[in-house]
Amino acid sequence: MSLKKHLVILALFIFAIIVVAQMMFGKNSIRQQRRINREIASYQHQIDSLQMVIDKRKVQIQQLKTDSLYKEGLLRTRYGMSRKGEVVFQLVE
Repeated sequence: MSLKKHLVILALFIFAIIVVAQMMFGKNSIRQQRRINREIASYQHQIDSLQMVIDKRKVQIQQLKTDSLYKEGLLRTRYGMSRKGEVVFQLVE
């Protein structure tokens, strides 16, 4: 083979090594992409969890607006309120 062909093959080989090195260790390497994908999955899980909390809160808000029995139960259990003339007994376990 001629010297020109050897130089072309050597240049292609060096170029291939540089490309592989960039893929493995560069700014946008495969490792970086995997780490970023894990972070995205973690954030998506947090978003899903928070969306569930938001949905529960929306239901509670709607119940507070429309359901008088829900409000009464909440006031009695959480805040210990009672109607006038009622006697409240607290059981201690």
